[in-house]
Amino acid sequence: MRNIEKYITDRTWLSCSVVLAVGLVLRLVQIGSKSLWVDEAYAAGLMGMDPVGLVRMSVAGSPHPPLAFLFLRLSTMVFGQGEAGLRMIPALASALAAVPLMLLISRRTGMRPAFWTGLLWAAAPFAVSLGQEAWLYGILSLLGFCLLDTADRAWRGSRTALCLLVPVAITGSLVQHMFLLFVAAALGLYFTVPSGERISWKKLAAVSAVFIAFYSPFALLMLKQATFRSERISRASLDMSMIYRYRLLSRVPTVLARLIPGGLLAEAGRGMLQQGRQLALWLFFSILDLVLALVLFFRSSLSVRFRLWLLMLIVVPLMLFLKEDPTVRHLCIMWVPLAFAAAAASEKWKSAGPLLVLAAAVMLLPYYRIRSFPYHRSDWRGAVRLVEERAGTDEGILVLGGQSGGLAWDFYSTTDMPRTAYGGEEPYTERIAPGRSLEQTLDSLFTVYPSIWVVHDDWGGPSASEQAAGHAVLWQTRVGQSIEVIHISF
Repeated sequence: MRNIEKYITDRTWLSCSVVLAVGLVLRLVQIGSKSLWVDEAYAAGLMGMDPVGLVRMSVAGSPHPPLAFLFLRLSTMVFGQGEAGLRMIPALASALAAVPLMLLISRRTGMRPAFWTGLLWAAAPFAVSLGQEAWLYGILSLLGFCLLDTADRAWRGSRTALCLLVPVAITGSLVQHMFLLFVAAALGLYFTVPSGERISWKKLAAVSAVFIAFYSPFALLMLKQATFRSERISRASLDMSMIYRYRLLSRVPTVLARLIPGGLLAEAGRGMLQQGRQLALWLFFSILDLVLALVLFFRSSLSVRFRLWLLMLIVVPLMLFLKEDPTVRHLCIMWVPLAFAAAAASEKWKSAGPLLVLAAAVMLLPYYRIRSFPYHRSDWRGAVRLVEERAGTDEGILVLGGQSGGLAWDFYSTTDMPRTAYGGEEPYTERIAPGRSLEQTLDSLFTVYPSIWVVHDDWGGPSASEQAAGHAVLWQTRVGQSIEVIHISF
């Protein structure tokens, strides 16, 4: 076994090829098996538009820049309009992301620890799920790791890397505004290179000025989209004091623990405490991350300045919770300190690398078994099939799925039965229309239909039966963990 390991890790191209192959296989397994959830449905609804219309609509209705949606459009053009076709380019990007991450690590620890770290990324449910979601973050991880690897080479004097730095940074920034964390990290990486080995500060200043010049027109878009997001939050009339408590007590503690298992690990809270398996997983991965952090910061051969840089890659992203509520998917930059921690453990203990990969791979078994995306278990495929099999032609259908629930229904619908999507008829618009209340919507539908099927994608608010209070419930069930289906009459 060690001879095979040495043969692979003595050859950089072979190490990268093995990791890439493993990553691709694990992402292509059952890539179309999970139902789209509402974010993916939002992207799917854009795929029939021409590129100009796609950019215009995505900018108007989404808090994200348009480039990721163009990548998804390319994916459907090449691989088809189904779930697998939508997810193929994110899958390739997520698998490829291991390569620049390994190269960055290998320059400081050698290829053997980098190889096991690459396999950890290849097998971690967090990273696999980024590659099986038709959304932004698999592409973001590839561009982010590429930027850091390119910056590390550029600061050490590579002219080719220096020329590539701004294009990679601009490309990533047009995929997701959170990419600015990677841009800041790339600049900070300059100060971790020994002064005798790095380029002059004037070149750093020049590269920074060029990036600012090219990105400044898009900064206005970022501010506009941030305002749009704030309007949505205020429109929801949320109690911000409660929101801050939730972020500090639930979201922040689970971000680090979720970096390997991803959405398979529940949020910290009462629900988790009532499930013995979830509690055990939460404790296991929390302790694992703590042990890796201790090895990285106290027993690592990395320089003090570099370890301080890695510490900032943990602290700064978590500070975003003071203003925003990112998920662990937004914070894939935190995989950089995790990867270096895994590499440090692999340097110290020969068996650490294989054991870490095994722990991640075991978690793939439950990941492949679920039929919905792990962060929100909304099985729209199953819900649409159930309703279309049971509903009569004279019955109404009401979809309660936020901004994109109607799009999720349309993606899976195989009949011409009309449906009403409360709150989601115009997802691609800046215009914030007051709309009618749910009660008024139901009253209007009952003037046409004797009974109504309500499909409710539950995000923690009132249940469908509570929202339809006052009407007779003829039948109800749940599809997966997050979708409630009820049949009501007047």
